[in-house]
Amino acid sequence: MRLIVMFDLPTNTALERKYYRQFRKFLVTNGYAMVQYSIYAKIILNHSALQLQKVKLEQNLPPKGHIETLIITEKQYANMERISKGPVKREQITTASRIVEL
Repeated sequence: MRLIVMFDLPTNTALERKYYRQFRKFLVTNGYAMVQYSIYAKIILNHSALQLQKVKLEQNLPPKGHIETLIITEKQYANMERISKGPVKREQITTASRIVEL
């Protein structure tokens, strides 16, 4: 399954930008991959790992803004389509069959 984190954080002041950078750094260092600028996704192996990630997210919440999470299966994630007018940039993992099970 995938845990998708979507956030909208204010960046009006220097302190708010600091909190934004800290939260983004937390996501990257914990294995989240950027889907879009404010959307990150991470592969979650089971429900206990999911609960751990939720606790970590709550511990690293910035004081302002909001964060939303969504849990989807690998098959649902693989069916995600990217629509744009420019040239399509292909991603390496596009199907659930390329997932390595540990």
